[in-house]
Amino acid sequence: MRAVTPGSRRRLRVADLAEANLRTVATQRSAGRRFDREYGVTTHAVLFLSDLDPDAAGDAAAHATHYEAVPVGDFRALIAQLPRDARTGATFVDIGAGMGRALLLAAEYPFKQVVGVEVSPGLYEVAKENLERANDAKRRCRDLRVVRADARLWNYPPGDVVAFLYNPFDGPALEATLAALLGRRDPGATWLLYHTAVERALVERDATWKAVADLGFGAVYHALPRTSRSFCE
Repeated sequence: MRAVTPGSRRRLRVADLAEANLRTVATQRSAGRRFDREYGVTTHAVLFLSDLDPDAAGDAAAHATHYEAVPVGDFRALIAQLPRDARTGATFVDIGAGMGRALLLAAEYPFKQVVGVEVSPGLYEVAKENLERANDAKRRCRDLRVVRADARLWNYPPGDVVAFLYNPFDGPALEATLAALLGRRDPGATWLLYHTAVERALVERDATWKAVADLGFGAVYHALPRTSRSFCE
């Protein structure tokens, strides 16, 4: 019998973790393919913006990461962290909407409006087609749309906003986007659902954002309107 050494224990532990990770990824991919079948859409893919239409996307392509559809279970877990009034009275904005999976999932909740912002012309066209042809049996928000725009420059809607990010771009682009989001006209409360929060340090060093939940795969933040913060201070 081979002796069990500290080194072999570590290797076994790594192997166990790797196997568990593969099982998780396989489960997520299976759920993603099932989502596409149920909705009659195509969202399951991994694509790099630089390979699609870098010229049309402008300098935004240099800041983009890649497109990958959000895992269905992860998205619902993030939404579950929101208070009921945010799920009913706020506008949901998917920043970097890709092919539209998060938009279709968000429309299962009674948001005031669900809108996606996508800079890539190619992904925008796919998302638009997906929204038009998707099975709407589960849809509770009827005001569902996608716009082609640079998230750093877009005019975010007034009132309460729930913003979703699936690690769409790098730190400088995220900083500019959050400034535009918080600086919108007549802002209400702002909720940030940040999946794969690679730039979480950038968010958390701004005292505007208050951490609400850390789910491991993503984090949830809340910001009060600037007028409310000034009054309280």
